Parts: sequence; C-alpha cells; structure tokens
Amino acid sequence: MKALYTTAPGEYGLADRPEPQPGPGEALLRVESAGFCQNDLRIRGGVLTEMGFPFIPGHQFAGVVEECGAGVKYARPGDRVAVHPYVLCGMCAPCRTGGTHDCERFQALGFTLDGGLAQYNKAPERCLFELPDHVDLEQGALLENLANAVAAVRRLRLGLAERVLVIGATPIGLLALQVARLYSPRFLVLAGAGRDRLEVGAALGATGAVEVRSGDAVGRTRDALGGDAGAVLVCGYAQRDFELAMAASASTGRVLVEGHYDPLVTVQLAPRDLVSKAVAIIPNRGWSTPDYQRALDLVSCGMVDVKAVLTHRFPLDQWETAFDLFDDVDGGALHVGIEPNGAG
Repeated sequence: MKALYTTAPGEYGLADRPEPQPGPGEALLRVESAGFCQNDLRIRGGVLTEMGFPFIPGHQFAGVVEECGAGVKYARPGDRVAVHPYVLCGMCAPCRTGGTHDCERFQALGFTLDGGLAQYNKAPERCLFELPDHVDLEQGALLENLANAVAAVRRLRLGLAERVLVIGATPIGLLALQVARLYSPRFLVLAGAGRDRLEVGAALGATGAVEVRSGDAVGRTRDALGGDAGAVLVCGYAQRDFELAMAASASTGRVLVEGHYDPLVTVQLAPRDLVSKAVAIIPNRGWSTPDYQRALDLVSCGMVDVKAVLTHRFPLDQWETAFDLFDDVDGGALHVGIEPNGAG
C-alpha cells in the first residue's frame, strides 16, 4: 500500500508498505480522509525527535472498516468510523484518574504507532467512533482538531458575556472560536496572520479581526475587545502570539496555551509582570476521550461547522504540495485534507 513513512527525524516521504493485518481486538480500516497539523510538519523537518521511529504518521483520519480481528465485539465491516488516536492502557493509576496524557503506557496512532496517512490502518476497536449517517468522513477526520478546541475552551472555564480573544487563525483557532461562541461572549475577537483566514473567522462569528503582523497589534486588539480580554486562547505558534496574549489580557485574566506550540519558540516572562496582573497561564496538552465525544456531538447536531476550515484536498501522492500549502499562512489554505485512496 502507499503510505507516508518516516524512519528518523527529517527522513520522511512516500513509500510502499505492507498492508496491516488486524490482531485481536483490532480492525482494519480503509482510510478515506486524513489530515495533518504543524506537528506533522515538524516531524518532516526533523524538529520533533522523540517519536516512535520508524512509523506511518497521521493522527487525524477516518475511514471504513474492512476487516475485524478476533474478539472485536461491536465494529462491523462497512462501518464508517472516525479514529481516536490515543491508545491508552486503561489500567495504570493516571488512566484510572483521568490523566489521559500521563498513561504509563501511552501510545498514539501517527506518533508512536502507524497512523492514517496511508491507504490502510489498523486500530484498536476502542479507538473507533462510528459516525452518524449525516456526518461524512471528512468531518470525521476533523474531529481530532475539534477535540483540541473543545478541551481548550473547557479548561479556560468561560463565563457568559466575557471579553474573549482567540490568537491564531489556525484550524484549531477557528474551531475554538466556534466553541467559544456557544458561551455568548460579549466580544469574541480573532487575532492572527493571513487576510483570508481572518475573513473566515469573521464569517464564523468573530466580532472583530486583527492582523497581528501590522502595527500596534496590542492597541488594535484592545479596541476590538472594548478593553482587555478576560480569557485568551493562544492557538498560534509564534513568539508574538504569546506576547500579545500577555499584553492584551486583563488583570486576573486567563491565558490558555494550546498544545501545538512550536517547540523552538521561547519567550521572556518577568515574574513581577506576571504577579502584578495575576494572570493565570493554563496549558492544554490535548484532549480527553469525553472531549472527543463532545466534538462528535457538536458536529452531529450542527453546532460547529468543521468543514468551514477545510479548504483543500489532495491525493496522498501529492503530499508535498499539500504540506507546503498548509505551511503558507498567506496561501489561502486552512485545513488541508489528504485522500489516501484518491486518484493521483
């Protein structure tokens, strides 16, 4: 089968790989829709090095069950499913207390186990979420992105009628904007790079949009908010994004840093400045299984439009074009879909 394959940091490309065979408790999937994020670009570029090399990347995908291994109880061939990529043991103390990312045997499809940027994938049955008839496979592949947004907003503990600032016109940023809108903010401002991306944010409910690369981004952000932000979601990946968050946050405000942040970015943070504003900085490492289920529920009932961020689709053999387009903030792309079984 055709698959993207990485053997070491920076060693990344299209390869022929054996079709996987499902073991006990696993299902074989024909992958119909997949995606990728900044972390996939960092794996390709050799920036992320502590992965389970060699492996097939791709942690955002959906497909159709082709075959079931022994012991599979609920999945059936022909089922349309989205794939929850975290593979947890369910037995260790962190798992028993809800610490998803602290699982002592934590693995993830697309990072330590073979993922979905391939024509076929095998996944544990417990990682499969059957899609309702009215939810298509492209929407299913976007659930991982939305689960990140759901987790970020949950951890930020939004109240009604707050001044909310989303920094980063990224796919997760634009999905977080939609989730935050459900809390009826007084102002909901999107600050980010890329005119086309900001226009999408305005269409999705932002009350104001600020291009962060032009002058006095802090002043223009405060003007759009009608003051300082009580809650800030940092869904961008540049140094300026975190600096804007700290500058535009209100006294006793909350700043959540979404987990896809560039590992090479560092910022200076003066403790005195932090104490004087009493800002709470909240990390978001990712999502929990309930967040993933909530993401599916929000899509199923039409409260979040995940396909609003899907701008391009490519077959797998055009992956380099897809990655380069995704990496260009002015290129008009947001989420770039990959169709592993599409015609090249």
